[in-house]
Amino acid sequence: MWTCPKRFVYIPCGRQSGKTELSLRRLVRYLPIKKDWTNPTYFYAGPTYQQAKRTAWDRLIELIPRHWIKDISLSELTVKTVFGSELLVIGLDKPQRIEGLMMDGGVIDENSDIKPKTFDLSILPTLVWRDGWCWFTGVPKRFGVGAVEYREKYEAAISNNLPDTTGFSWPSEGIVPSDYLEICRQRMDVKDFDEQFNATWLTASGGVFYNFSREYNVRPCLYDKSLQIVVGMDFNVSPMAWILGHIKGDILEVFDEIWLRDTNTQEALNTMLQRYSMHRSGFEIYGDASSRGRHTSAYFTDYQQIVDNPVLKMMGRTIHFDKSNPPVADRFAETNARIQSGDGQRHLFIAERCEHLIRDLEIRAYKPGTREADDSDKDSGHPTDALGYVIHKRFPLLLQLQPSRNIVTIKQGAA
Repeated sequence: MWTCPKRFVYIPCGRQSGKTELSLRRLVRYLPIKKDWTNPTYFYAGPTYQQAKRTAWDRLIELIPRHWIKDISLSELTVKTVFGSELLVIGLDKPQRIEGLMMDGGVIDENSDIKPKTFDLSILPTLVWRDGWCWFTGVPKRFGVGAVEYREKYEAAISNNLPDTTGFSWPSEGIVPSDYLEICRQRMDVKDFDEQFNATWLTASGGVFYNFSREYNVRPCLYDKSLQIVVGMDFNVSPMAWILGHIKGDILEVFDEIWLRDTNTQEALNTMLQRYSMHRSGFEIYGDASSRGRHTSAYFTDYQQIVDNPVLKMMGRTIHFDKSNPPVADRFAETNARIQSGDGQRHLFIAERCEHLIRDLEIRAYKPGTREADDSDKDSGHPTDALGYVIHKRFPLLLQLQPSRNIVTIKQGAA
C-alpha cells in the first residue's frame, strides 16, 4: 500500500492496525516534495472537527521535524512549512471548510461515518487541477451514515471499476497484541469483533430482510419475451423505483429495475416501454396506493396515467392498485418468506444488474428497539417497497389470494 501509485486508495482495516499512523506519515512525507507551484497543500479530514483534532493533530505535530515548521495555527489547525507547503486538519461535519481550495493530496479517516457524497461533491473538485491523491481509511462498519457508500466504493475499487483506484485491507491480528485481542474476543459480540478487528464486512444487524444473501438470492435472471412482465411500482419523485420480473411457478425472478431521480410517472413509463418496446406478452402491474395522489405528476394521478397509456393498452396489461397499502409488517414478512421460506427453500432471485434493489435488501434496517423501518436515508425503502407490492398480491401469507379492490384488465390489442 505504501508504494502503490494509484491516486485513490480505500483502506478498510481492523481497529488499531496502523492504517491511521501510515496515513499521517504519508502526509508528512509529502510536505518537503517540491512542486511547480509554491504552496502545495495537504489535508487530514475526520467526520467532525473535534474528532479530527483529537485523532490527528498532536500526532502530526510530533511527526513533523521541528526545522520543517515555519508557522503553526492552533485556532485553524494548520501547519505551514519552510518548503512553502501547508497541512490542514479539518472536520467534514462542515465540508464547506475545504471547498474552493486547490489540494495536492489528503486522507479521509473513519469513512463509515462520513456523510455520503462528501468526497464527490466537496473534496474531489479540490484535487482536480493538481492531480491530487486521497486515501480513505476506516473500519468496515455495519452502521454509520457513510457505511454503505464506503463499502460500495471499496468493492468497486478492488474490482477495478473506479479509475486510478484500488483498495487494501488487513485485520488487527499480528499487529495488535494477541492477549488484548483475546480479551476483546471474549467480551464482544462475535459480529462486533469480526467487524472491528477482523475487518470483515457484515450485513447490518436488525436488518429487515435478514435472510437475503447475495450468494444465494442473486443469480442470472433473463428477460423472456414469451412471459408476462410483472412490474412493481413505488411512486416517489426522487428516486422513483420500479422492479421488473417474471413469475415462474412459485418463483419470482427480477431481471431489471428502473431507478430515476427527479422524475415523474410518465418518464418512468417511457423508460420501461423504450426498453421493452417489442414485448408482446403483456404486463402485470402492481403499485403503491399513493399513486392515487398527485405528488409525482402535475395534472393526472400516477394511477390514471398508467391506466390511460395507449402503448400499454396495445401491448396488453393488467393493473392492480389497492385503495390503501398493505400493512408494512405483512409486506416484510411476505418478502422474507420469498427470500427463504421455513423449509430452507428460496423463491426470490435477482439479477446482478438490479444494484439498487440488492442494496436495499441488504441495508434496510429497523430503528433500534422498534419494528419500524429506519428510512432516514432518502434512497432507502423504495425498491423493496416496489418488490413488496408484487409479492403481497401474488404470494401472500394468507391461504387464499385476496382480489384487488381495483383491477383494470385490457387484453392485447384492445383500444
